[in-house]
Amino acid sequence: MKICIIYHSETGNTRHIAQHIASATVDSHLVEVTDLAEHSSLTRFLMQCKAAVSEDTTTIEPSKLDVKEYDLLVFGSPVWAFKPTPAIHTIINTLTGCENKRAVAFVTSGGRPGQSKEVFKKWIESRGMRFMGFTSIDQKDIEDDAKNAGVVAFVTAAAPNLM
Repeated sequence: MKICIIYHSETGNTRHIAQHIASATVDSHLVEVTDLAEHSSLTRFLMQCKAAVSEDTTTIEPSKLDVKEYDLLVFGSPVWAFKPTPAIHTIINTLTGCENKRAVAFVTSGGRPGQSKEVFKKWIESRGMRFMGFTSIDQKDIEDDAKNAGVVAFVTAAAPNLM
């Protein structure tokens, strides 16, 4: 099974979990999505939270991604204002070859994922993918081996007939 792990990370927490998934699964590929929107350091977080609440998109790198060769797509995002980030929303909108793919999502948060599950499900299904589940990990558990193993188990359970 080929897995594409597509994530956006600002502080490194989501990156850490994505890398852990990649190191624990065979034939996986990491794609980090970078938000290119320019904001001052003073207003960046506030503007990004406002954009997350509105479920806006943004300018990202890579600007497009073809996922036709993958069997499972894994999306990862921090939680901003109880929703996934505009950067991950944008990459989902620009994917090619994603129709009928299995997809799961995870978020890292300061304790409450809010509406992240429902929002990810909506975005994934609107692109013709099959939403196979959602999980979240609290920032205090980022280095917890058992919690990381749980996230890996969640990902691999999403496509047992593909393993």
